[in-house]
Formats: sequence, C-alpha cells, structure tokens
Amino acid sequence: MTIRRRLAFAFSLIIFLFAANLMIYYWGNLRRQGSVEALRRAVSSQASISAINQDLNDIQKQVTLLSQVATETAAGGANAVEVSQFNRQLQEVESKIEQLHDLAEPETRANIESFSEAFQKLSGSWRVFYQNFGVDQAKAITELAVRAEPLSQDLLKVRVPQLQKDQNARVDAASANFYKVSQLTGRITLIIFILSAAIAIGVAAVVSGQLTRGLSNLKRGTESIGSGELERRIDIKGNDELSVLAAAFNDMTGKLAEARDQLTQANALEKRKSQELEKALDQLRNAQDQLVVQQKLASLGSLTAGIAHEIKNPLNFVTNFAEVSTGLVAELRECLDGQRARLEPAVIADIDDILNGLVQNVTKIQEHGKRADGIVRNMLMHSRGQAGDLQPSNLNSLVSEYVKLAYHGMRAQNQNFNVGIQESYDPSIGSIRVVAHDLSRVLLNIANNACYSAYEKKKRLGDGFAPMVSAKTQNLGSSVEIRIHDNGDGIPDAVKKRIFEPFFTTKPTGSGTGLGLSMSYDIVVQQHKGTIRVESEPGQFAEFIITLPKNA
Repeated sequence: MTIRRRLAFAFSLIIFLFAANLMIYYWGNLRRQGSVEALRRAVSSQASISAINQDLNDIQKQVTLLSQVATETAAGGANAVEVSQFNRQLQEVESKIEQLHDLAEPETRANIESFSEAFQKLSGSWRVFYQNFGVDQAKAITELAVRAEPLSQDLLKVRVPQLQKDQNARVDAASANFYKVSQLTGRITLIIFILSAAIAIGVAAVVSGQLTRGLSNLKRGTESIGSGELERRIDIKGNDELSVLAAAFNDMTGKLAEARDQLTQANALEKRKSQELEKALDQLRNAQDQLVVQQKLASLGSLTAGIAHEIKNPLNFVTNFAEVSTGLVAELRECLDGQRARLEPAVIADIDDILNGLVQNVTKIQEHGKRADGIVRNMLMHSRGQAGDLQPSNLNSLVSEYVKLAYHGMRAQNQNFNVGIQESYDPSIGSIRVVAHDLSRVLLNIANNACYSAYEKKKRLGDGFAPMVSAKTQNLGSSVEIRIHDNGDGIPDAVKKRIFEPFFTTKPTGSGTGLGLSMSYDIVVQQHKGTIRVESEPGQFAEFIITLPKNA
C-alpha cells in the first residue's frame, strides 16, 4: 500500500472520530444550556417571589401601623408626597409580579395570574385606606378590616407560600436535570475521547513505523542540500512515493544549482524595480489627493470670501444707518415733547404711533443686520486658506474644557437651561499633535449642538425627561477617538446625508448659520487627516465620533 493510501485511511478514521466527538459535544452543550437556562429562570423566579413577599410584608406592616394610630391622627390625611410614595411601592410590587410572570413556565402561569389578580384587589383596597386615612377614619378602618385584611392574609399565608413551594420544586427539578445531563454528556465524551485516542495512537504507530526509515534518509539528504551542497544526492530505494520523491528531488537539485545564481540576480533586480514603482505610485496618489483638495478649497474659499466681502460693505451701511436712525428718532421724540402743548391730542397720538413703529422697524433692521454680519464673519472664517501649526496638546483637557464652555455659554444665555454632563477620558492618550485653536471650534460646535438638542427635548417632554450630554475619549493605538453623545431627538437619516453641507441647518430661523459642522468637517478631515461621522436613532440619541491620527 502506498503512503498516500495509508495516510488517507488514517486521516479518514481520525476525522470520523473527531466529527463524532464534536457532535456529542454540541449535543451535550445544547442540553446543558437548556438545563442552565431552566435553572436560571427557576432561581430568578424564586428570588422574585422572595422580594415580592418581603415587599408585601413591609407594606402590610406599614398599613397595620397606620391603622393602630388612626384614632390619634389629626384630620387632614396623608399628603400628596406620602400618597405618591405609597403608590410607587405598590407599582414596584406590580412590576416584580410581571417579571415573575415572564419567568414562569406554562404550567405555573395560571397560579401567578391568579396571584396578580388577588394583589390588584388588595392594592386597590390599600389605596382606598391610604386616601381616607386621616380624612374619613371610619371608611379607612372599615376598608382595612373588611377587605384589605382578608385579602392580605390570603396572599401572605396561602398564595405566596404556594408560589414558593412551586418554585422550590421547579429549582430542585432543574438542578437534578442539569446534573443528570452534565454527568451523561461527560461520560459519553470521555468514552469517545478514550476510543479516539486509542485508535489514533494505533494508526500513528503503524504508519509512523513505515515512514520513519524513509523519512530519516530523506531528511539527512535534504539537510545536506539545504546547507548548500547541491552536488549531494539522496539514495532511497523502493516503489513508494518516497523513492519517487527522492528521484525527483535529485533531478531538481541539479537544475537548482544552475538556476540559483540567475534567480538571485533576478530577484534583486525585481525587488529594486518594485520598490521604485511603489514609491512612485505613492507619490502620485499623494499629489493627486492634495491637488483635488487644494482645488476644492481654493474654489470654495474664493467664492465664499468674494461673496462675504461683497455683502459686508452694504451690510455695514445698513447696520450703521439703522443705528443713526435710532438716534434721530430719539431726537425727534425730544423735539415733539417740547411741542406737545401746541398740538392736538389726536395728532400727538398719531405721531407717537408712527415713531413707535419706526423704532420697531429700526430695531428689527439692527437685529437682522447683526445676524447677517455674524453669518458673513463665519463665511470669512470658513473660507480661510491656511491652517495653524500642529502643536502637542493634551486632548483630554481640550475636550473637557470646551464641552464645559459650551454648557456655561448656553447657561449664560438662558438661566433656565440645564443639562447633565458626563465625562470619561482615557488617561493613556496624553498629548497629541493638533491645531488646538481649530480643533476647539469643532468641539465647541458639536457640544453646543448636543446641549441644544437635549434641552429642546427637555422643553417638549417636561420634568419627566433628564437631558444628558456625555464626552468620551479612547486610545486606539495609532489614533484617538472622541465621542460626544446626547439623548435628544436624534437626527433623521435624510438629514444625516446633508449635515456637513455648508449653510444646511435644522435649527429654527435665527438659531443657526449652517456653517458650524461644515467648518468642523474641513478642520477634522482636511486639516488633521482624520474622520468625523455621526450615529443616531431618531427620537433617542445622536453621537458624533471624531477619529484623529496621532501622527497627523
């Protein structure tokens, strides 16, 4: 039999045993997982019943104590805070009963549903007692004695012990099943392993005995040839694959000696050409990327700067003359005050209305003129063609400083503004090379947007919602990551596609220019060679993720 057939037979047998062992393992693992899950659910149910029993006892003690001092309590009853706290205790018990129902097996759900119905009746009676306590003592005591006390005794003395008994039996059954499955699969796996090891050892001994002699001769010959003795020949006789391999190897050795020098020279030449070609290709790619970026920035910067400069001059005239007009109106009103005695009241009223309207118009012109001036300044900042120098900066300090600056800035504009700030910074980041002034604008823009979104959702939902903004940094090895997360209304998919476009904004008119995120994108991507992206779930959250290389 040839070596190939012997090895094929041995490998086939070993693979078959391995597959059988693997199937047994997965079968046993599935059985164990099922047993563990049943045991976990049973233990969780048992813990839930104990917690429910403890809560019911606590509430029962509380109600009993109140009933004992009911006759001595002044009229007025429990205040709203106490009633709310008592209702919250009952709601917590209801939540635990729902969890118990979810963990229950089909055969025990009927008992749990019956227990839930009984608790609903008891909680309703307790609420009646608590609401009338101190207000209508007779009704409160009657409700407690007639309804609440029998219902609580039924729950605590009959139903809860029955549920505990059922769950104890369930835990015992699940534990027994788990140990039974583990023991069975362990024994089967051990038997298969012993059988596989015995067969593998036997096959290996037979095959290795036949191959050792031929392979030893082949090894000694190949070691000599591998050390550079290309004149050496391997002497193996026989009719199996080893002898054929030895003959082919001897023939190859003769040809290898001829081709060795030629191959060495060809490899060296090819390596040099490949290195030169790769270097040229990298240079071409870098030049192409830089050319595209420069063309885009130059075109956009020139257009933006031109428009901004053209708008700025007439805009200055508008705002300046609006301010002058305000002063003229004030002077005219002073003159009118000196002539009021000579004019009729109706004429004076008309003139006052006209002056008031004129003041309002001039004020609006000034307000919107200043807003337009702010937009023009942002356009000029956006169109600048050169970036600052990269300097080592403490990234964690930079992020923390400008997140807090965004918060305090909005707080200064609106005294009612308030959001929670969470910070988590990776201390292993240390200092990295960035343009701190420009990167701070990115952080400030994104943090402002996060605070705005969270606070707008707070205004819509009221006190039941807690606005939160979190900032986090993480060391990724060759790069660092900054995440700014808010729990506001999020960003729809249609908006995410355009969020980094210039002049695109989702804020109401007067609240945003639409240039903040566009400038942020240019600073991160073009200037720092990083990436910026946004992840969001509408109605739930929005998170901006900035990745910066350490060696920009």
